[in-house]
Amino acid sequence: MPEHMLMRQESLPDTPLPHRDYTMHLLQSASENGLLPPETLNALRDGLHKAAAERAAQYTAGKSTTVTRRQAEAFYASVFTQLDAALLTLDSDADALEALHTQPLTALLEQGAVLTIRAYESAKELFRRAWKLTKPVQTSFFAALLKDFELFCTRYDARFNAKDTHVAFSYPLLCGRQITENGAVGVCGYYASLCREGELLHLFPAEDICGMMQRYAARFLTTPDMIAENLAELVLRHWMIRLLCGQADFSAEVTPEMIAAVQAEYGSLPPEMIADRLRQRIEPLLSPYPAVMQYLADALPAFSAALHSRMEQNRLEGWLAPVSTKN
Repeated sequence: MPEHMLMRQESLPDTPLPHRDYTMHLLQSASENGLLPPETLNALRDGLHKAAAERAAQYTAGKSTTVTRRQAEAFYASVFTQLDAALLTLDSDADALEALHTQPLTALLEQGAVLTIRAYESAKELFRRAWKLTKPVQTSFFAALLKDFELFCTRYDARFNAKDTHVAFSYPLLCGRQITENGAVGVCGYYASLCREGELLHLFPAEDICGMMQRYAARFLTTPDMIAENLAELVLRHWMIRLLCGQADFSAEVTPEMIAAVQAEYGSLPPEMIADRLRQRIEPLLSPYPAVMQYLADALPAFSAALHSRMEQNRLEGWLAPVSTKN
C-alpha cells in the first residue's frame, strides 16, 4: 500500500463520516486534518465551481451564466449530490478520499450522474413493488407516499436539481431506520426499505394483519385507517411474542397468556440475549427470503432494546393488541 494512502487511513476519524452531504464531510475532514495537499483541495474547489457554472450555462442554453441564487444553490447541490453517489460506492472513507486525490473530478461526476439515473429508475420499480405488496393493509398515511412518488416521477431533475427529490420520507421505517443519503440514492434506499417491509407483511395472511390493526385501533380509540405507526413494526411485535413462545409460523395473533409467558421467561434477560434468541427463531423461517432476513437483522438490536424496556417497566401488554380469550 502506498505510504501516502496509509497515512490518510490512519488520520481519518475512526467513526465513518455521515453519508448525508458525504463529499462535504470528506472535504471538511481532509482540510481540517491535512489529509490532502492544499493544491489538491484548491483544484477540487475550482473543479466544483466550474462544474456548477457549466450547469448554469446548460440551464440557460448558453445565453448567460447569470442565474438566481436559488438556482445557483440547486446547481451546486446537484454537483455534490452526484459526487456523493460516486464516492459512496467505494468501500471506505479512505478509498473515497483516494478517489478525490487521484481520479479526475469530471470522471467522478460522470459516474455519479449515471448512478443517479440508475437509482432513479430502481427507486420507481421498488416503490411499485412495495405498493403492490402492502396494498391489502395500507392505511391513509400511504396516500402521502403515493403523492410523493408521483412528484418524484414527474418533477425530479437529476441534472439541475438532483438533491431535491420531492420525497418527504413521511412514513416511518421499521424501528426508526434512517435514510441518510441525498438525492435519488436516498429515495432508492427508502423505497428499498419499504419493499423489504412489504415482503415481510406479504408473508402474513392479510386478514390476520387487518384483525391485529382493528384490535390495535380499538385499544387506542381510533380506526385502522388512522394508525400512524409503521405496520411492519406492529406485526413484528406480535410475531416476536409468538416466536419467543415457541410458535414457528407467520401470524400476528397473540394472547394475554403468551404475553405473560414472555414477560416471565425473558423479562430479566439483557437486550443482546433477547436479540440472539429471536435471531435463532427467525432465521429458519426467513431462510428463503435473505433480503428480508438481513433487513430484520439490522432492526433486531433496536427492537430487542424496546422489548426489553417494555418488560422492565412491566408494560409489555400495552405495546400489543392481544386476542381476547374470554368467553
